[in-house]
Amino acid sequence: MGRPMTERLAAAGLLAAVHNRTHSTAREVAGALGVPACRTPAALAVATDVLVTVVSDDEATAQLYDGPDGFLRALRPGALCIEMSTIGPEAVAALGARVAAAGAALVDAPVSGSTAMAANGELTILAGGDPRDVARARPVLDALGTRTLHVGPLGAGAALKLALNNIVYGLNQSVAESLVLAERAGIARECAYEALAHSAVAAPFVHYRRAHFERPGEQAPQMRLALAQKDLALIDAFADSVGASLPQAAVNRQVLHDATAAGHGAEDVTSVAVHLRELASKRGDT
Repeated sequence: MGRPMTERLAAAGLLAAVHNRTHSTAREVAGALGVPACRTPAALAVATDVLVTVVSDDEATAQLYDGPDGFLRALRPGALCIEMSTIGPEAVAALGARVAAAGAALVDAPVSGSTAMAANGELTILAGGDPRDVARARPVLDALGTRTLHVGPLGAGAALKLALNNIVYGLNQSVAESLVLAERAGIARECAYEALAHSAVAAPFVHYRRAHFERPGEQAPQMRLALAQKDLALIDAFADSVGASLPQAAVNRQVLHDATAAGHGAEDVTSVAVHLRELASKRGDT
């Protein structure tokens, strides 16, 4: 999702430079968009007073900020950091304290939507932070999404993103189960999905993951199953910290664990359906 977001910022005239942990990727994107490719996070921090980050997890975020050539060593006074990764609220709060100590401000602004929605600037952005900082971030956020919700103080964006992702993984599990159930009853997969796509359960997720469910393995993964496991682990830890009971999330996490153990970890999260087909075939053979 980072690349289409970068392209949106370039189209809005807001892109000063880029950095990627794989420098060849940074060079490729920078060359296409006509901006410098910075070898280190620190070099990027020197180049601009607004930093936008979207990476895979808490550890990757910490490396960008705290590494030997990280942002915190080179932030401009009064800089604004916009953290758009899916990470935990506690990690956001801790990062916010470190950024503030460096004389800058942090807004957490994770997104809801697909890669295609990112390319079209149609993301929903869940912003947490001081109202003045969120207001400063608005030109960037408006270039990336059609709706930005200021949902509360720093960390609130991360909290709400985990709540939304909990629903997404519930949908993923339900669609996979129901699709396989229909198939086992002799209904063609495409026919069953057509019914899903025009039923009361036809959330946007059902539409934009249709090709992955109908023709598994033919499209590049949008969300690898192993990365989805990371999200569900964050959801579980966050639920524990606030005393929430999430029995469905526990089931979803176990199924993802089993699908990964069965060899699907590098595939799209919709490969849960493939895993359930395999289980059903084994059951039918016994």
